[in-house]
Amino acid sequence: AGVVVEDTEASVRLAGCCTPVPPDELTGFVVRGGAVTVHRRACRAVAAMREIGRAPVEARWEDAEGREPEAGCRVTLVAESFGRPHLLADLTEAIATADAAIVSATVEPPSEQRVRHTYTLRLPDAAGLPALMRAMRDVAGV
Repeated sequence: AGVVVEDTEASVRLAGCCTPVPPDELTGFVVRGGAVTVHRRACRAVAAMREIGRAPVEARWEDAEGREPEAGCRVTLVAESFGRPHLLADLTEAIATADAAIVSATVEPPSEQRVRHTYTLRLPDAAGLPALMRAMRDVAGV
């Protein structure tokens, strides 16, 4: 799924301040270099941009075929932990228990007894993200 900004060929990036995910309502602003930064409509930065007179541009979610996205959202999470036996199994169990599907996973080799896991996941909806993150944090050593 991607973001469509009407009437522009400019590059588009998601704002780091509010990290929008489907099905959040979106708005964007043209930034230096002509790129468009897309925010959640409720983001504090949106209010600040409007206060200084910046004109918003329309933005919406779109899937790969150009349709509105299906229900669900895709997120990438990074977990850092102390290395221990069964850690990967415990993390994947926490992910499955939170009704998330693993799209891809990478586990970096331990460095000073710390392990870094990167998961790209599909959730039924963005509302489940806080519970998923809590479940992952509750795994011993994470």
